[in-house]
Amino acid sequence: MNKKKYTLVLLWIVLGSFCGLFISSFFGKTDIHIPYYHDLSNVLERTSPSVVNIWVIKKYRGWQEQSNRYGIKQWRQVVKAGVVPNGSGVVITENTIVTNFHVIQEAFNQSQELLIENYKGSTSKVLVVGFDINADIAVLKIINEIDVKPFKVRRDMESLRIGEAAIAIGSPKGVGQSFSKGIISAINRTLEGKRGNFIQTDASINPGNSGGALIDSKGRLIGVINFIVSTSGGNQGLNFAIPIDTVLESYENILN
Repeated sequence: MNKKKYTLVLLWIVLGSFCGLFISSFFGKTDIHIPYYHDLSNVLERTSPSVVNIWVIKKYRGWQEQSNRYGIKQWRQVVKAGVVPNGSGVVITENTIVTNFHVIQEAFNQSQELLIENYKGSTSKVLVVGFDINADIAVLKIINEIDVKPFKVRRDMESLRIGEAAIAIGSPKGVGQSFSKGIISAINRTLEGKRGNFIQTDASINPGNSGGALIDSKGRLIGVINFIVSTSGGNQGLNFAIPIDTVLESYENILN
């Protein structure tokens, strides 16, 4: 093969390669969803250490069987304790948790102990630092060392848009840390009987999610889940969160 023919063949190979790349840019995107789900999994993995389950150690009086002498059963009244799931919380610093006040209100009023559980199942006792009843926010202090990670907070909340992806993280029905995905349905929503403005989302939320996190697609905290509007008691797509800027304002007021 002379030099002229060799150059011509090489030119056709190069042109063929460019044509293949050009065509594949239009028709070769069959794996378009794979990176998306991979990124979402990474977001969930990163944010798992930033949400905790909240439990109450409830004490109550009960009867306990004593020694059975001469075939006669004897009983006495004792104080027993049981652990009951109450809701969720978000990690603001390495030793502080934010949740809804209504999540811990009964326990606080009855001087019952509170526990948090991280995504690995480890627990720590917490103390109530303070609360803001009007904002329905409470701050808890972690007593024992536990593997948690403060949330990265979304600072440009004015850029939040209806239709953005939203992910709810919490412990619905006390089953343990769970994730649900939806969109931002409304911003600055006001409701009768509720103080302040709320973020509305259709991400699935049920009792036990209260105090948990609402995050954006980058894993940034945009709100603390507060309540649902439901005729059945379960998720009906009318779910509301306190915007994170409101939460942090209340948080600072409680600490100061």
